[in-house]
This record gives sequence, structure tokens and C-alpha cells, in this order.
Amino acid sequence: MKSVKIKELEKELSSLGRTYRDTETEILYFNWTCSGLELIFRGTCLIASFHAQSGAEMERDAISGNMEERSTWPWVSVFLDEEHIPCRRFEIAKPEETQLIFQSETEETHRIRIVKITENLKTGLGIDGFFMEGEILPREERPGRKKIEFIGDSITCGFGNETKDKNRLFYADEENGWLSHAAIAARKLHMDWSMVCVSGICLGKREALPMPYAMNDLYLYTDRILEDRLGKKEYQRWDFASNAPDYVVLNLGTNDATGIIGAADAEEEEKKFHREYYAFLKMLRECNGADTKMICALGSMDYYLYHHITEIVTQYRHDTGDDRITCFRYPKIDFMDPFGACAHPHVITHEKMAEALAEFIMKM
Repeated sequence: MKSVKIKELEKELSSLGRTYRDTETEILYFNWTCSGLELIFRGTCLIASFHAQSGAEMERDAISGNMEERSTWPWVSVFLDEEHIPCRRFEIAKPEETQLIFQSETEETHRIRIVKITENLKTGLGIDGFFMEGEILPREERPGRKKIEFIGDSITCGFGNETKDKNRLFYADEENGWLSHAAIAARKLHMDWSMVCVSGICLGKREALPMPYAMNDLYLYTDRILEDRLGKKEYQRWDFASNAPDYVVLNLGTNDATGIIGAADAEEEEKKFHREYYAFLKMLRECNGADTKMICALGSMDYYLYHHITEIVTQYRHDTGDDRITCFRYPKIDFMDPFGACAHPHVITHEKMAEALAEFIMKM
């Protein structure tokens, strides 16, 4: 069985979403939800060498009732060819671990996608190479496929979407970004997609809802969260010119609403949100170019700021003459459907959200 390092596979691997190559360790990191890599493998056995970073979450002790800290680790799904159901799904539960990706008794050729289905900030994940009985073939370009990028919070991440217990806290094995509305909609639209999303995040910093980052801290960079973990002194800007999406879907405001309601001066916080959202739209346009269609969405948990968002978009269109930006309201969670963890949307709701978004985009 031969060993091949990631740095030897420049011409063979295709990145899915935003990925970050650490030039010091030659580890290819894919921390964002549904980011990963794609390759064409011919052979009988493929094993990946993973590097993982754990996070810390809270859970309630069943006996004492006290809240206790526990570790959480990244989860991965592996897909063959054009299948949407994974052939393998597993947790990387230690800093360095090898996992079987593919195995067969006879030589086969497959397009293989290795995808992180849990979110950034809570955990990190990378690959430094493969062990194989076979070979990785040169990548095949698929020109003409459109791209869509999703920017959001826990709703976009798929927080707790695979449990039906709304009182559950965060468990990594119950968060499946592949079954989030974003990923489902992208597949319905036959588009490639990327996701920049973090549970609990606001568009801008909110004193009443403290988080280590706001989205306007992160969006410009490939993976600022990872670079902070690694102690990097400079942040790598994302290559927007080479990765310009046809569509950007911005679903932020749910957590901002919580921060605004909890603020000492809610009216002033609303004005601050207005300024920050407007500035973020300008940044999105500058980063992604004039041709990208931008969709300012909200839902499906809270709509407190939706009216504000429509006003901001109306003002932005008037000020700039930019007519490639619009608003979209996701359908609200149906109380007859199950809730996911912490009353987040269950997969059933994500399906409905995806259907509504896909129909909206097809009519644009």
C-alpha cells in the first residue's frame, strides 16, 4: 500500500467550498460546513489520514442535573459518484486518525467526495495524505455548473436537524450540513455550493449576545477561525476572483434580533444593525462582482428584523442602482412538524425551506 501526501496532488484534487492549505504542515483543512475535497480514484482501497481539532460543548448530567463540559469532534460523510446518500459517515474523535474511505474486492473507478458535515468554530478538520491500493487520477473539470454561496448562522449549519427533541443541546452527531436547506437547495438547482456559517453568529458584534466573531469579521477570509487556532499572524483573504458565485444567499439577523432585544437601548441597536447590514451588502458586491445575484433572506425561526432588511435593501438599491439584489422570506417552522435541537428546524423543515428557495431562484 503506497502513501501519497496532499502536496503531491495539486492536479488531482478539487476543493469543495472554502478550504485552507497550511504551508507549514501541508495539511489541507476544510472546516466550513459541507467543505471538503473531491477526487477520482481507481483501485481497491483508499484510506485518508485526518487531523482534527476538538471543541467544547455543554451537556446536562442525567443524575445531578448540573451542566458539564464535554468535547465535540468533527463528522464526515463520503459520497461516491453522483450519489446523495453517503456510503460512509464517521466521527474523527482524536487529533490524528486514519479512516477507510473506499474498499472493494476488484478494481473500481469512482468520483469520491469527502465532506465535513459539521460546522466551523466548534471543530476543525484536515487531511495530510492518503494510503492506497490504486491511484488518484487527474481531475475532470465540469465547466458550466453554476455556483451558490450561503452565509448564515445555526439554521444554515443544520444545527440539531437530525434530532426530534427540541430540548437537546448541541451534539455533533445530530448536526448534518448535507441535509441543511442550503445544501438541499443547491442540489435541487444542480449547482456547486459553499457555506460560510457559524451557530450563534450575528452580522455584527452584539454586546448583549457575546460571540468570539461576527460575520463581518470572517467573510473576507478563507478561514480566519482556523488561522486564529493555528496562531497565524496574518489572515489569508479568500480568492473571490477565482470563486465568484452566481448567487449569494445571506440569512443573518436571527441572532442579531436576540442581541437587539437584550440591549439596553434596542432602538440604537436597530440603527446599528441597519448600518452594518448596509455596509455588508456593499462588501458582498465588491467581493463577488457585479454579476452575482444577492438574496437577503431570513427564517425560519424568527422574523423580527425582516422588515428592517427589506428597508435596507430598498435603500441600497436606490442609492446604488443595483437591481441584482432582492429579499426572500423562508417559510416559518410548521408547528405540526418536529423541531430539532434547541427548537431549530428539523430536516423536514429544511426540505421545505430548500424547496421554497429553489423555486424562488428558478423564477429570478
